[in-house]
Amino acid sequence: MAVGGQALAADDDSTQVVDTILFHQTNLLDGASPVDNPANYEQRLTQNPTVALFKSMVVPGLGQYGNRRYIKAAVFLGLDVWMVASVIHYGQQASDFKSKFDAATDISERREWYGLYLDRKDERNKFTWFAVIVSFISMFDAYVDAHLSGHPADKHNSEISFDLTPTDDAGLLLSVSVGF
Repeated sequence: MAVGGQALAADDDSTQVVDTILFHQTNLLDGASPVDNPANYEQRLTQNPTVALFKSMVVPGLGQYGNRRYIKAAVFLGLDVWMVASVIHYGQQASDFKSKFDAATDISERREWYGLYLDRKDERNKFTWFAVIVSFISMFDAYVDAHLSGHPADKHNSEISFDLTPTDDAGLLLSVSVGF
């Protein structure tokens, strides 16, 4: 017989190795309350989280649209369109400045065109990275929102509340809170 993974000799001079530990029932969960609401929140999901991720991979914001987060969808789509348009704009300018650099014969003129070319190329690369980052954020935001869509919403989270408070100098302080 084995204790703690060690082999002990049995009566018939053979050794046995036991590599499992027996489960001993404890009373740790005796004070826990039983489940009284067996609702399956996965049946309430707006869409499959993996589908939301892949939708946002194809078109940033499409996963948010499937999650019924229309403002987020518009923001992600708008940001990505702006980034891609900037990539195209700076890429065309870099190409134009490279052509002017190649055509120039004067050293100072070539230096100026090359500096402009490098600047536009750097801007193009920067906006390319921004577009990729926005796409990744959109993907994982859609994934998380799809997972959370099945949980019951709190009413106080989707409200706009106003509060007027008098101040010490006989004025009023207006505070506005928007939950989303």
